[in-house]
Amino acid sequence: MLKKLGVIFGCMLLCCCTVWNKTMHSTYYNYENTDSTPVDMVGSTDYSQVDLGNAESFRVAMLLPLSGNVASMGQSMKNAATMAIGDLNNNNLVVQFYDTKGSTSGARVAIENAVNVDSDLILGPLTADEVSAISEVAKSKNIPVISFSTSPAVLQEGIYTLGLLNDQQIDRIVHYAVGQGRRQLAAVLPNNQSGLNMLKSYIKAARNNGAEVTKIGFYAPETMEFTDLVTSMIKDKDDSLGFDALLIPEYGNKLKAISSMFSYYDVAAPDVLFMGTSVWANTGLSKETELYGAVYPVMSLKQRNAFAQKYNELFGERPNGLSIFAYDAVALASSLSHKDKSYAEEQIVRPEGYYGMSGIFRILPNGQSEHGLDVVRVTSAGESLVESAPQKFYGGYSSYDGFNGSSISGSGSMPRIYGQSPVGLQNALNNL
Repeated sequence: MLKKLGVIFGCMLLCCCTVWNKTMHSTYYNYENTDSTPVDMVGSTDYSQVDLGNAESFRVAMLLPLSGNVASMGQSMKNAATMAIGDLNNNNLVVQFYDTKGSTSGARVAIENAVNVDSDLILGPLTADEVSAISEVAKSKNIPVISFSTSPAVLQEGIYTLGLLNDQQIDRIVHYAVGQGRRQLAAVLPNNQSGLNMLKSYIKAARNNGAEVTKIGFYAPETMEFTDLVTSMIKDKDDSLGFDALLIPEYGNKLKAISSMFSYYDVAAPDVLFMGTSVWANTGLSKETELYGAVYPVMSLKQRNAFAQKYNELFGERPNGLSIFAYDAVALASSLSHKDKSYAEEQIVRPEGYYGMSGIFRILPNGQSEHGLDVVRVTSAGESLVESAPQKFYGGYSSYDGFNGSSISGSGSMPRIYGQSPVGLQNALNNL
């Protein structure tokens, strides 16, 4: 099975939306006891025993939290990266791992180590703070960075991300909802920076797709009590509920509590389309009857499942949600290794994009990324594909830069706000 999956992965990995043309090795990669396994450079500057290839090698430094509070996430991403190295079997590619320890100080040590061995490309780090900590050094040395942070604030030319941004997820699910005839949108959001960012994305997505945001409910991030909020939202009406689609970008017990409260007041499918984000994926929603019929965006469902299957067979566990990005980052680096190093950044932001384990994706000149997203529905049997992602990108770059209007109401009527002062909300949005 591993041998078969190895060949499948080699065939699936496409470059610039054309077939990856490197012939795969005939046997699957041995992930243990092999000289090809990348060496960890964990807080070390002693390179005497490290094979850094030759002058023609494409040297990649992968910055991950291999110790500290999120070490398990970093290790899963490292496993996926190692899996990609084996599948690609590219002798021109040299990948070394550097431990950020999940901290800005660790990230600074890691980038210095990466610079000292003349790395051609940085993959990672994981968080916005870590990206900020390495950006100045990387840019001063003209080393492109492809991070995994989803914070647009730290992204810029030369400092990119492969992460799945909230802006794009919300635009995708709103586009689907409008296609189903839903044009009056509501949302319940945490009353914090994350909630404000999602609201900006939601307002812009509604405008771009010909819909209107009619009601927004805010709740304290730490609360599990939603009775008053939900009651206010559904009883504050004239002759109708006032919305036919509802975004709930939560997961776990919070999602269950919010959706159950709406269901208690008979706000449910098919009258209202419940919508989520990719945080809903792999959270066992098939047991939540009040969410049957709800939809959310995911990266290629078919390929994600194949990736998880192979990862599980190799490492005896399921990958975390970010591991697939680590696989695709190494695959992108492998593609770049066959090009002139001086044109690496031009290749990174090719408008045609790439095709990897996560489906089609491309990196934008402003540092953000764009992914082709499936839309799936919650059913008693699990995830059900209802609308496939596009197979290639058309035209120029899209811009998922969030809310860009001077007023929350835009050209439409002012949405009703619950749990927050409308004036205070407008001021908060203007200051973002």
